[in-house]
Amino acid sequence: MKCSLISLLCLLGLSAGSLWANNLVIGTPSATGGNLQFTIQWDNSWNTTIGPANYDAVWVFVKRQVCGGAQTWDHSLLSVNSGDHSVTGGILQVDAVSDGVGVFIRRSAAGNGNISSSTVTLALQTPTNSTDNFQVFGVEMVFIPTGSFIIGDAVSGYSFSVMSITAATQAAGFAAQGNYGNSAWGSTGTPSLPASYPQGFNAFYCMKYEISQEQYVKYLNSLTFTQQNARINFSPASATGTWAIASASPNNARNGIRIMTPGTALTLPAVFGCDLNGNGTFNEAADGQNIACGWLSWQDLMTYLDWSGLRPMTEMEFEKVCRGAGIPMVPGEYAWGTTSLTSAVSSALTNGGQGSEVSTASGAGLSAYAASNNTTFGPLRCGFAATAATNRTQAGSSYYGVMDMSGNIAEQCVGGYLFNYGTFNALNGDGSISSAGLFNTANWPVSGGGQFGGVLRGGYFSYPNGNELRTSDRTPMVWNGNQSKQPFVGGRGVRVP
Repeated sequence: MKCSLISLLCLLGLSAGSLWANNLVIGTPSATGGNLQFTIQWDNSWNTTIGPANYDAVWVFVKRQVCGGAQTWDHSLLSVNSGDHSVTGGILQVDAVSDGVGVFIRRSAAGNGNISSSTVTLALQTPTNSTDNFQVFGVEMVFIPTGSFIIGDAVSGYSFSVMSITAATQAAGFAAQGNYGNSAWGSTGTPSLPASYPQGFNAFYCMKYEISQEQYVKYLNSLTFTQQNARINFSPASATGTWAIASASPNNARNGIRIMTPGTALTLPAVFGCDLNGNGTFNEAADGQNIACGWLSWQDLMTYLDWSGLRPMTEMEFEKVCRGAGIPMVPGEYAWGTTSLTSAVSSALTNGGQGSEVSTASGAGLSAYAASNNTTFGPLRCGFAATAATNRTQAGSSYYGVMDMSGNIAEQCVGGYLFNYGTFNALNGDGSISSAGLFNTANWPVSGGGQFGGVLRGGYFSYPNGNELRTSDRTPMVWNGNQSKQPFVGGRGVRVP
């Protein structure tokens, strides 16, 4: 007999994951002894040795609910030996990680195309029993290989001074300079970056898309009542239809996350769903599940990343993901490597709110930004501009195939100009957050705002011109808006292999 709580969740489809952009689908898991088995499939996978020489992958992690106790969803560690895991079909491989928090599933050889349904078997560190419940989560990632790259462009606001990040700077640390008046970039009085700081030279994985509303719903639905209460605007016991993270005002910036089933204080958490059109029927095709999730404060994002076993990216990593290693710098360039920019706005869409949502606009550098100061707009579907026929510039893609790094919602990165950079040691999240609903990984910045440790990069949908969308623009470093929930702020995470 399974726990009664899981019965409700399974009926709501929360044991599987999906994201339209590449159709990632993870099947319902089944556990036997020390193994967990499920199916996985996604579209438009690649592994190439030409050009960027990189590949895509899926970061997979597991939550377990043990019956008889508090019935919380706790992180389930996996074997750290890749040979203990397997996947059928002969195309994919499973890469374990040293902390056992999850695994990466990717193509084992050069190739591209859709991944048909394959059966994955993961070895658990703690054997299961017949009453345990499991949820498997998947996040699409892109591998960013080791290599030297350029930061800064000497044109964009508050940009780094132009310099190369190399093996030497990563090994020895350095003092980075920035165009903030005449002062050095870094913490006040001590601008040097130690070798332990993730400058971006070493390889890492980056989320291919910004966190979607569907992903955030599944995260909220795995938390306790108390944890949920810390991460939403209203009590989880509020009435059905209450906004969860968006403002209660009419302009919620296309965020459809609402309370679907109210919780009971301290005993039963709420169940959340998407209802973008506000008709009271949740998780319909046009309810915005695949729209990028705004309204995330710095602490919201850090807690999500800790829970999922990821970590925040640094400003330098942001620029590498956009520009690429060994690629010349173009002054004023956007994430797709040119200065071309075409505005896409949420008031001009085909199939708005659906998984097939696209902009009616087209052109070089298509990006979700307003081109005028119109605060009624909202973010678009993650990866909305990419199709089978688009090139990098038309799709708004970074050098490595990471989407929406310029525009849509602002990225939150470790950086700014007052934070003590030497304390950030690039630890990955461990999959667990505090009982109070807050991230607890050591030495992550505790506050947002460019003056305190978390800076916005890449611009956003309501920004009235394209300047902040530039790869090297750091203008928000003097603004602390992401200490609280803002409609245009969201983010993504990274992880070392």
